[in-house]
Amino acid sequence: MTNPKLPAPYMDDLARLRAVLDSAVDGIVTIDDRGHIEAVNPATERLFGYSASELIGRNVSMLMPSPDREQHDQYLANYLHTGERKIIGIGREVSGMRKDGSTFPLYLAVSEVSFGYRRVFTGFLHDLTQLRQAEEELRQRDTQLRFMIEHLPAAAAYVNAVTKTVRFNPVVERITGFKAQELATLDDCFTKLFRRRAVGLRKRYESDKAAWLEQPLRLPIQRRDGEVRVVEFRGYRYDDHEVWLVNDVTERDRQETELRIRNQAIQASNEGVVIADAARSGCPIVFVNRAFETLTGFQADEAIGRGFELLCGHQSETQAAEQFKLAIAEHSEFRSTVRCFRKDGTAFWNEISVAPVRAACGTVTHLVAVMEDVTERRRAQQQLLQSERLAAIGQMVTGLAHESRNALQRAQACIDMLSLDLEDSPEQLELTGKVRRALDDLHRYYEEVRNYAAPINLQRRSTNVARLWQDTWRTLESSRRDRNFQLIEVPGDCSTICDVDEHRLEQVFRNVMENALAACPDPGQLTVSWQSTTIDNQEALRISFHDNGPGFELVAAENAFQPFFTTKQKGTGLGMAIVKRIVEAHGGHISISDRDTNERPGAEIVIVLPRHA
Repeated sequence: MTNPKLPAPYMDDLARLRAVLDSAVDGIVTIDDRGHIEAVNPATERLFGYSASELIGRNVSMLMPSPDREQHDQYLANYLHTGERKIIGIGREVSGMRKDGSTFPLYLAVSEVSFGYRRVFTGFLHDLTQLRQAEEELRQRDTQLRFMIEHLPAAAAYVNAVTKTVRFNPVVERITGFKAQELATLDDCFTKLFRRRAVGLRKRYESDKAAWLEQPLRLPIQRRDGEVRVVEFRGYRYDDHEVWLVNDVTERDRQETELRIRNQAIQASNEGVVIADAARSGCPIVFVNRAFETLTGFQADEAIGRGFELLCGHQSETQAAEQFKLAIAEHSEFRSTVRCFRKDGTAFWNEISVAPVRAACGTVTHLVAVMEDVTERRRAQQQLLQSERLAAIGQMVTGLAHESRNALQRAQACIDMLSLDLEDSPEQLELTGKVRRALDDLHRYYEEVRNYAAPINLQRRSTNVARLWQDTWRTLESSRRDRNFQLIEVPGDCSTICDVDEHRLEQVFRNVMENALAACPDPGQLTVSWQSTTIDNQEALRISFHDNGPGFELVAAENAFQPFFTTKQKGTGLGMAIVKRIVEAHGGHISISDRDTNERPGAEIVIVLPRHA
């Protein structure tokens, strides 16, 4: 017999029920009172990997791992016999076993339905795999986070902005001296750590969280034992949660304060101070004080980043400068007086002391140089030395003056008489002529020494200095008669009128020009140029004599104005020393210009004279 056809409404309800079961996300399994599967939905097939045909009619225990598989039928029999529920109507977490033998966590809820004499049980199966994975990841993350916080070298605090509760890691306890439970709330933290400042800081925190959290905030706190420490707070906020990182910076704060004090002292010092990074190639400068800027003309932003050799300015090839460069390369101590150059090219004598700064491991990290302009001191020392020399020469010249002059006169008279007797002997006359010239040289040398030792008394008057060097050049016509040598004037945009002693200044020009004539090959030229300048805040005239000769060698340039120094085979070596005395007596100065030989070869003598006495 066939079942009578169900009415249409029942057929529709059955279709809707089937559609619901088929579309359910969770697995649904129906079994009879013997545990045999009567129906499964598609979700169950996906969950366990079986098809419906493989499941229907078989014992539901096939979906369970041991020991539940072996004991399931007994569980069911016990329930049917005693009515004691363990899963039915309650639900609990169990394990399921897929077709491939793998197990996974399930949440199982079982309902019971009776149809007359039959009992049917329906199980609702929810896969907990992803939930358990998420819970495990969360647990591991929480464990890792807790481990990180507990073992952070810095203090960390978690703040619940809703409940106003705080949790600290152990470092906070070491910094503050308080136990975590003593700082369990925000009120505890502010009251116990900031004491009298608690109210004001709490208001500041509540009113401006952005300023409190986003920027590092350095505040003094008071430990449980009363000691004051400086701590730095840095906060991070997410929704209603805050994390504070708290770092004890007491020692750093003290060192920074000391550093500021030292920096102020260094800036106030009259000596130039320069610090260079020895760990980097070329030892770049990382700090200069204001005295360095005044001393060298280089501003801090021009000096920082440049090599430590900037202290010597342009390349100064003196022995001391070479030793200084070697000390930089070897990171060793150095102390000497070096002829250096400012930004504008002017030279000065620089007393430099360099000391290395070492790290705890012994490595040199920085070089510190202290600089002092000792030009005036050196000039005074040289003047004192010169005075002593002059005094010695003066005493010698005073003692020898009378006898030497008389001896020269007697020798000259004897030569004159001898010449009369030898008129008929040309060869003998030639010899007497040589003796006479030797006596003249000796007389000239004597006069040079006497002039150098004698005091300089100037007879100043307003003079066209250009006329003086032009007249001096004309007096040397006999010396350049057989030479291709010319004087070139490059007019400046200023007057050449100065208050000078004409006779003395002619001596200066004559000596400079004679040296140029002696040094330059043919064709030779001496270029004279002039311009306005200042000396000791007074108007002055700067005169440059530049020839096309070989120029000065280093030793000659450094000693040209020293008494008795000469590169000539003949002469006393007092010519340029006398020139220097005359120029300085006028209140001016004379120097050998330092220039790049590739730019403009030759020697350049620069004379600066004040315009007014």
